Amino acid sequence: MASVSVAAEWQLLYNRYYRKPEIYSMQWGRMDLTRNRVACAPFGGPIAVIRDDSKIVQLFSESARRKLHIFNSAGVLLASCVWDRSGGRLVGMSWTEDHVLICVVQDGTVYLYDVHAELCASQFSMGKECFEQNVVECVFWGNGMICLTEGNQIFCVSDFKNPQPCKLADPALEDYPLCVAVIEPQYTMHGNVEVLLGVGDHVLAVEEDDVQQLGIGVGPLQKMALSPNGKYLAAFTHDGRLLVIPTDFSTIISDYSCESALPPEQIAWCGMDSVLLYWEDMLLMVGPNGDPVHYLYDEPIILIPECDGVRILSNSSMEFLQRVPDSSVSIFQIGSTRPAALLYDALDHFDKHSAKGVDVGIGSTKEEGCKPRENRVLYGAAVEGRWREATRGFAGRKRGGMRLVMGRKRCGRRLVC
Repeated sequence: MASVSVAAEWQLLYNRYYRKPEIYSMQWGRMDLTRNRVACAPFGGPIAVIRDDSKIVQLFSESARRKLHIFNSAGVLLASCVWDRSGGRLVGMSWTEDHVLICVVQDGTVYLYDVHAELCASQFSMGKECFEQNVVECVFWGNGMICLTEGNQIFCVSDFKNPQPCKLADPALEDYPLCVAVIEPQYTMHGNVEVLLGVGDHVLAVEEDDVQQLGIGVGPLQKMALSPNGKYLAAFTHDGRLLVIPTDFSTIISDYSCESALPPEQIAWCGMDSVLLYWEDMLLMVGPNGDPVHYLYDEPIILIPECDGVRILSNSSMEFLQRVPDSSVSIFQIGSTRPAALLYDALDHFDKHSAKGVDVGIGSTKEEGCKPRENRVLYGAAVEGRWREATRGFAGRKRGGMRLVMGRKRCGRRLVC
């Protein structure tokens, strides 16, 4: 059977295993995320931090002048600069796919910074109407964003490389929407951005020249998050239910009661199999069926969705919550008798200098019909950082004894052959 120690930290959600290893212990010293605006670049990129001017905070040893700090994903300071930009309060901040920091202020001016905290020359404005009405909220995606004004008008920039602000159709709202979500242009049939507004008991889908009413009776919705493939929407309702619905609102795929009418502070997808909801001291992971998984925190966290999981940033650490790959499950699942697991156990015998154990392990996999496909499974685990076991356990046999296959390329080739 495979080693228990690796699988002991996994959490089972329905029929999927999840793990949450700590990636970094943050090196930025005394940091309080609740006092700051934070923007985290995707794929483990830099982190931008600036004091939140919408909150009354106590100053410690830092200067009264606000500073924009750029850290790497481990909390090591890369650069900083004094924030002295005009245009009013900072409304939104996010990184593009090219690691350019986008900062949107109240009057619609957009400032761009590089990873060295240096101001780029290509700043622009969202237009006269944004200047007159003031921007109150921004929603970002890859290389674009939408801005919502005090007059409930929506303005869009679909590509920061060629910023051309355009106004979307007027949703004709009297009150500010309860929540906002964006369907990226690559996921819409017409190739243009689509904005979802939670209004009353329904949702408005706003495009450049059209407004449609969807999901009548499904709301009021208080939080929304789009799935990584753009096909599904996770929504938290006013009565404490988590709904998973297609973006055309044709049906309800999942309906889970969270037993809390208080809306979560954050909601995010973890891959395609689960949804995360964060309250002040608890992170709830909900899957398609079965009991949810709870994680407790005694400090604030920020959820950073990635293509294959969610990074979790706190004052002290960076964690990565992800579904355990099938190759790792087949090897390390408690009680696994898959050929790949038996091969891995044979490596343990080899480490203990027990040649008999290795022969027994390899012999048992032959009896089980260990095919090249099973070898590829073990190869997948080796890619995750287990090259030592791979190079030692899959030695080629020659007449007169055993020889070790040295080097990653040769090891990988022998594993999958």
